[in-house]
Amino acid sequence: MRKNIIVLAMALLCVANFSKAQSVVIEDFTITCGESMTVTLDLNNSQLDLTAFEFILTLPEGLTLDAENCKLTNRYQGRLVVGKPEENVYKLCGFSGNLDVITGKSGALIELPVTASTTFRGGTATLTEGYLISTNRQRYDVVDSETEVSFHLMPGQLLGDVNNDGIVNVTDVMLTVNYVVGQTPAGFVEANADMNADGTITVTDVIAIVNIAVSGN
Repeated sequence: MRKNIIVLAMALLCVANFSKAQSVVIEDFTITCGESMTVTLDLNNSQLDLTAFEFILTLPEGLTLDAENCKLTNRYQGRLVVGKPEENVYKLCGFSGNLDVITGKSGALIELPVTASTTFRGGTATLTEGYLISTNRQRYDVVDSETEVSFHLMPGQLLGDVNNDGIVNVTDVMLTVNYVVGQTPAGFVEANADMNADGTITVTDVIAIVNIAVSGN
């Protein structure tokens, strides 16, 4: 009886380890505000008969995916379909009518062109609810993963410098206050005023600019 329990435990352990052998990840990356770049979704797999997949990709605020120009790498000859069920959320589905399989055991599977807004301030992208299907219809779930996305300011960009004169001072504070109350100051640079990158310019941003103007940092 004890021997049977040990054998069963070992079998379950093997299954657990095997289920973790399929993983997808987007490596951490840095992008410049206002620019585009292509990152890759990498698949590491022990199975060699995988013929379909589905993943949910959620991007941080200010980072968008060019769904129409996503494409598969030469690891897979199937078809890629990208949906957008809600803002910042994308469903990536791959399948093959001929049951073509994903070749190799590691490397890039999908090329993902992304664009950062001028107010992008970094964040975390997540891959969730992922699974792969084999040619015999066996499902392999994929462990969720996270990607840290950092940002560079645009060349010459200085946060808080809303009039773009190269310094942050009381003038920038007053111009931002005027903008918040509904005025449209000439030469006002919204991207430099949205200090917390939430897509709106409010008194919270004014306070952040005051702090910079006072501290000189």
